[in-house]
Amino acid sequence: MKLFFTDSTCSIEGVERPNIPFLCDAQMELVSPPNHYLRYIATVRGRTRSAKTWQTYGSNLLEYFAFLEANGLDWNAVSQGQIAAWRDAMLERGCARSTVNQRLRSVHAFYDWSVKSGTATVVPFSKQDIWVAKPRGFLAHVDAKGGRLEVNALTLKTYDCRPQFLLLEKAIRFLEETRPRRLQLMGYLMLLTGMRREEVTALDYRVVPNPAGRDPGKQIPMVLDASMTPTKGNKTRTVMLPYDLAVALHEYFTFVWPKLLALHRKKYKTETTRFFLSRKGDPLSIKGVNNAFAKVSMKTGIPCHPHLLRHTYGTYELLRMLRTKGESQALLWVKDRMGHSSITTTEQYIHAADLIQHDDIDGYIADVCRSLSHGH
Repeated sequence: MKLFFTDSTCSIEGVERPNIPFLCDAQMELVSPPNHYLRYIATVRGRTRSAKTWQTYGSNLLEYFAFLEANGLDWNAVSQGQIAAWRDAMLERGCARSTVNQRLRSVHAFYDWSVKSGTATVVPFSKQDIWVAKPRGFLAHVDAKGGRLEVNALTLKTYDCRPQFLLLEKAIRFLEETRPRRLQLMGYLMLLTGMRREEVTALDYRVVPNPAGRDPGKQIPMVLDASMTPTKGNKTRTVMLPYDLAVALHEYFTFVWPKLLALHRKKYKTETTRFFLSRKGDPLSIKGVNNAFAKVSMKTGIPCHPHLLRHTYGTYELLRMLRTKGESQALLWVKDRMGHSSITTTEQYIHAADLIQHDDIDGYIADVCRSLSHGH
């Protein structure tokens, strides 16, 4: 069983449809049931407009149908006990409980759709009610369910984990040792704005503001226009650039980027609006950025990956806003800056913030910016 994706030559009802996942079996024959569902996910369902989300669904169904193929099981005659065996096999391979649960939910959704569309006769899952203790957080007063949730009976119990983050001094030390400058600037963007690694890696220079004429004492809004720079869920949002970071980005764009663009033109015979390019003028990849961070982690002895800097921003920024705003306003501010779809996700940073000495919050942005200015 293998997973493939359509390219730009794929057209559905006269519309170009690249990046749609589809499965082929060991004989390289198309596997129709999951492929019909993946096509629905990518072209019809309104809540799944991101190609990354399509890839997740495709990968989850690949895992399941590979299990069925390896064990000679018919997808439309499988039992709940056999799906439980797949779940347990994933655990034995060392898969995280959250990953296993995500795959189970994807397969459950596939069967729900298949029954509704008439291609399956039964959903081989059952549901159960559980009660959860929920904190009295933002909008808790309008929670009509009262902590009662209906869940897939096969999903595993997971544990409430605070978002991991770095203490600010470690984050600064990590970035000060990061080379080259473009990778360092990418790290500062994550730490000072909470941008995701995907957003930073594929940042479009057209959304980066020029700091000329701006007030050095104020942050500068940068609109992440989803039509130019990829964002989760293709939702345009605004992040706030500290003035020093905007200056550093402008200097890179003025003195370094034109040389990299010339290399890109020579190699690809085309233009690019990518803000960050490799030393050879190539577009950067998320995998490449992850690997570069791993090397700096080994060099410094500070374990850090790009998403850890985003979590660090969320934790410190929430505490900073709580100094002058009420909890509801502070949560909404951080939610909007980080692009969370749910306030519940943002609330997790409250628990992480309990681990920080609140005196450390005063001037944290200035501390990072001083490090940034010395990082040439």
